[in-house]
Amino acid sequence: MIAVLADLLTLGIAVAISPLSIVAVILMATSGKGRTNGTAFILGCYAWGILFVGVLVLIGRAAGADDPDSGPHITIDIIEIVLGAGLLVLAVLQWRGRSSHETPRWMASLDELTPAKAFLAGVLISGPLSPKDLPLLAAAGGRISQSVLPTEQIGAVVLIFGVFGISAVAIPWIISVVSPSKVEVRLSGARNWLVANHGVIMTVLFVILGFKLIGAGVADLSG
Repeated sequence: MIAVLADLLTLGIAVAISPLSIVAVILMATSGKGRTNGTAFILGCYAWGILFVGVLVLIGRAAGADDPDSGPHITIDIIEIVLGAGLLVLAVLQWRGRSSHETPRWMASLDELTPAKAFLAGVLISGPLSPKDLPLLAAAGGRISQSVLPTEQIGAVVLIFGVFGISAVAIPWIISVVSPSKVEVRLSGARNWLVANHGVIMTVLFVILGFKLIGAGVADLSG
């Protein structure tokens, strides 16, 4: 199980490095709602991650993806290569739009969210509305479904991978809980930097992960 988690660590950290999600939690924290809406938002991110990956793992295992010589195993490797190529395309698009430093309009409404809506926002921002996270979660689901582990360890891997995926967004939430009186001072600089450099951060991330997925898929097929 440790070997599988180590293989997934890069993907998990890449899911966690989501500047807009981190900024969203910072905005909630600095508006005084870090303990309620911030908690709900992070839970939404976590729930989506483990649900999406879990479903893919169930489908892959049912199809026999854990057999290295099976058709589903080879199909997952090919999909991984395609996802990697897709991330390289996203890198080009992000680089072209890197000059935009505006905070997305939807962030202006974060102060008005109820905990239930904050949870839903976490689900949407970390999944259906994220061009980065969907291919990464799909790749993680494929990797886990290919592993030769007992069912209970597969479940544990999915849950731990979900923790990897929320590790970065949890940091401003922790600060808002531990030091609520100083949260604005501690996080305002990070918020401005992330918004200003979002395009460059995502470009670098897409390039690294794109080549990682392509390389991993090719290595599996050639092995």
